Amino acid sequence: HEPALLENLRHRFSRDHVYTYTGKICIAVNPFNWQVSQPLYAEELLVKYRRAELDDMPPHVYGIAEQAYQAILNQSANQSILVSGESGAGKTESVKIMMQYLAVVSKSSGKAENQVAQQVLASNPLLEAFGNARTLRNNNSSRFGKFIEIQFGRSFKMSGARIHIYLLEKSRVVQQSTGERNYHVFYQLLAGLTADERSQIHLEPPIEEFHLLNQSGCTAIEGVDDAAEMRRTRTAMGKVGLADEDILSVTRTLAAVLLLAQLQFESGTETDADDDSASRIASDSSETLSHIASALGPEQSDELSSALTTRRLITRDDEITVPLTLEQARDSRDALGKSIYGRLFSWLVERCNEKLVDDDATAAFIGILDIFGFESFKVNSFEQLCINYANERLQQQFNWDVFKSEQASVARSKHAASKQQLTHLPPPSLPSLMRAGGV
Repeated sequence: HEPALLENLRHRFSRDHVYTYTGKICIAVNPFNWQVSQPLYAEELLVKYRRAELDDMPPHVYGIAEQAYQAILNQSANQSILVSGESGAGKTESVKIMMQYLAVVSKSSGKAENQVAQQVLASNPLLEAFGNARTLRNNNSSRFGKFIEIQFGRSFKMSGARIHIYLLEKSRVVQQSTGERNYHVFYQLLAGLTADERSQIHLEPPIEEFHLLNQSGCTAIEGVDDAAEMRRTRTAMGKVGLADEDILSVTRTLAAVLLLAQLQFESGTETDADDDSASRIASDSSETLSHIASALGPEQSDELSSALTTRRLITRDDEITVPLTLEQARDSRDALGKSIYGRLFSWLVERCNEKLVDDDATAAFIGILDIFGFESFKVNSFEQLCINYANERLQQQFNWDVFKSEQASVARSKHAASKQQLTHLPPPSLPSLMRAGGV
């Protein structure tokens, strides 16, 4: 019951035991306090969990990953691991540690590193750059859900992976709370490009002048070198199969998203600057509009301008162009920025899958679900409602499956024990039978 579970967690954590098992669940309490936890992830400890049963070694995420790996070895049955918890709890780090464990234990003894495993692991920094951000809870918080199918061949070496993503928090692209940041890749881009490269994609201004990045008062993370992270992200892009021209296209698309937010609108009439009047691109934003159009490709500036300041209504008999108000135009601009970024993220995942997926060679997979962190703010968006609801439903299903299977296991054990006890009882005497009405 809950008090006993909480007391056990408190007792263990006070002795620097951050992991605790309850049935098949591994509970982690502040697992990445590195002063305490660093030895927990040393390779000499990792190998001790190989072929060990769950109760043979102290509780650890390695033990959970090992049980899943043993199941595909012995039963060739697909396995899934659910990682859930509130935002900032360390879910994404736990997923990376389990993936690293599976890459190590599935490597053939004495052989070089599995290249496929290295490509699978390389997807982590790429997804983090485009899908993670600094929040008030965490400097590297995952702002999307993902399910990674880690594929194993007939020799049970890691042979590939398939990545599924869910509900990227696109609202963060255009708005962040005080003390938080936009997605890492924007800051990496501006810190990692040379002055020449920034000039070519029209990102010359300092980072503080970009509207997408200056709203929250936080543009840097203490102890994090965004320029070095950009080099790491580019390396990851190469490892998952992106060519130089692909990387250039990604860079131009990110530049277009940054520049979109710089666009300003003005009233279409000289005398009326009210928000209810028709809008147009402000005269001092015309050059920015041209830069955006060239970065996105074949669109002409006037076509992009029309798309941002008008909408088309198609009826049965006619097509009507309706001008947007200033507020509607700003919303249209933000919606386009979110849509472009969302499509870029999906495209990157598709390219990763093109490189990583190998269904033909797959005998079984271990799926790891890194679900969104649940949170409750003063004002909660519809996205947050969906995130919290998905978390709650998954947790209920998980508890139902795990605890019901535990109860069934205990019931079977009790039944077997009572049966064994009955088998070994001495035969009843005649007087006892007579007292029991046996005669």
